[in-house]
Amino acid sequence: MDYLEQQHDNIPSGRQILIEEEPKRSWLRRFFLLIIFVVIIGSGLTVFALKTGFTFSQISINSILGGGRLPVEQPIKERDPNRINLLLLGMRGEGDPNGGLLSDSIILVSIQKSTGKIALISIPRDLYVTIPGTEQKAKINAAHAYGEGKKPGGGGIIYSKAIVSEVTGLYIDYAVSVDHQAFKEAVDAIGGIDIYLDKPFIEDKQFTNELVLNLPAGENHLDGETALFYVRSRYTTSDFDRMKRQQRVLVSVKNKVLSMGVLANPVRVFSLLDILGRNVRTDMGANEIQQMISFAAKADASSIKTRIFDTTPEGFLYSTYADNGAYILLPKSGDYSEIQNACKNIFN
Repeated sequence: MDYLEQQHDNIPSGRQILIEEEPKRSWLRRFFLLIIFVVIIGSGLTVFALKTGFTFSQISINSILGGGRLPVEQPIKERDPNRINLLLLGMRGEGDPNGGLLSDSIILVSIQKSTGKIALISIPRDLYVTIPGTEQKAKINAAHAYGEGKKPGGGGIIYSKAIVSEVTGLYIDYAVSVDHQAFKEAVDAIGGIDIYLDKPFIEDKQFTNELVLNLPAGENHLDGETALFYVRSRYTTSDFDRMKRQQRVLVSVKNKVLSMGVLANPVRVFSLLDILGRNVRTDMGANEIQQMISFAAKADASSIKTRIFDTTPEGFLYSTYADNGAYILLPKSGDYSEIQNACKNIFN
């Protein structure tokens, strides 16, 4: 008889029963804990799905337009099967009396499906255009405000897509409008962003009543308010430099949002959904948004191409003044052909 058998024979009969029942109790305990865990996770996913669905219903302009059509369309009718073009519009916000509905940030995000490459194309707000469907001349940033006047809550996106399509020669698949409050709150919700500066950046003229921006060279961590002032600054530099900063911040936000630190944090995810519901509008549906997130997640930030149209020899624009004395930008060639060619071949 071995040692284990000897020990078993020396145990009183009542104790033997307890030892036999203990594995059963332990197994049942684990089983019920597993059931509870599954119920909790399932409930969480259900709430998340409901929350996400509610947010999509808030931000979608499709329900606002109610299936109706505005008297304006994109001049480019055919999609490029290998590209997705997403228009990003940034503005002060509807309640701002100082041109709150003017789209002062206009960035076209173009994704090449076959390679996963991404290009950021910035269009200056002072580009002088004809508002789609009219004979009215205005800066391109006025297209959004004009559209909102025609159909609040969605018309601005429709008119902006039409004029950007005309300028770039590209079909614009989707558009997203974001106001300053949404940007600031979103950056805070993801824990801020990090940017690297080759030299110090100071803005001590534009926001003197609110903030003096003084960022040293090297790594900088920006909260929502600082990031917002950074992408708005232009008095000590220029509108063209501001577009470069907007592109830099956009890449940083993309990297932070798609990092595991954000996507794995339910509190931050729900906070972002609340912000989106209040301050963002888009003509994308849930499936399209998931598709865009998937493409962005696979993209390599180090290979993102950037393009800014300005008054440099390679920028295709020159500055002048409109009849009312306003500063404007016009294409040097007299049409948008050079800009369109650059946009079409940006991945080559």
